[in-house]
Amino acid sequence: MEPNKRVPPYLPFKTFLSSLDTLSHGVPPKIDRMLWRSQSGVTQGLIMNAYRFLGLVEHDDSANEFLERLVKSNTRTLEMKATIEIQYEDILSKHDLTKMTLKMLEDEFERCFSVGGGTKQKAITFFLKAAKFADMPLSPYLSSLLRATRKKKAVRQRQDNGSAEVHIPLAPISTPDAASTHSVQLISGGRLTVSITANPFKMPHDDRQFVFSIIDQLQKYEKENEDLIPVTDHEDDEETA
Repeated sequence: MEPNKRVPPYLPFKTFLSSLDTLSHGVPPKIDRMLWRSQSGVTQGLIMNAYRFLGLVEHDDSANEFLERLVKSNTRTLEMKATIEIQYEDILSKHDLTKMTLKMLEDEFERCFSVGGGTKQKAITFFLKAAKFADMPLSPYLSSLLRATRKKKAVRQRQDNGSAEVHIPLAPISTPDAASTHSVQLISGGRLTVSITANPFKMPHDDRQFVFSIIDQLQKYEKENEDLIPVTDHEDDEETA
């Protein structure tokens, strides 16, 4: 860490807000990481760094009036704005957020703080989300970064929840009578063939659920029994009649 340069918060802003909710039943005289037992040790450290950087605790980590107001406020908007204006003063005193580009903001973070690489990007995201939460106007260039961040997060959540897209062979819309056929090799050595002559996009809800449940069962059977299925000279066919 460079001398006289602080490390800005770089935890998810939502995690920071959640840490304040933990204190809603009463702010203890001194803040320590064990207040957030449900969080990992790393996250606990990031929360403490955020509190220190934002001036919510004193040098000995004792709680101060800023933390009290932020925790007790119904909206936290005004309190967050005041905190940002004080702790990011080196940037805000020289630049107008409504005109800044991402490159300008990155350069300022490197100039003012001890941060770089991926950590710098996380710190910038925290700053922008805090500013948005505080109803501080942002330039279109900075707002677009937040939209891109939300989109990436949504994609990751879908992947983590196992909701990856299932590609189902569909008949061309221009030929509604076409059939899609799929064969599954059975452990016993036989084969099960399923054929559908319908356009899923035009099916009623109940029909779609029924058809997709069959497809899910076929895929589950193949995956769970791939090591038990005997090797044959046949391959699964995906035919269009």
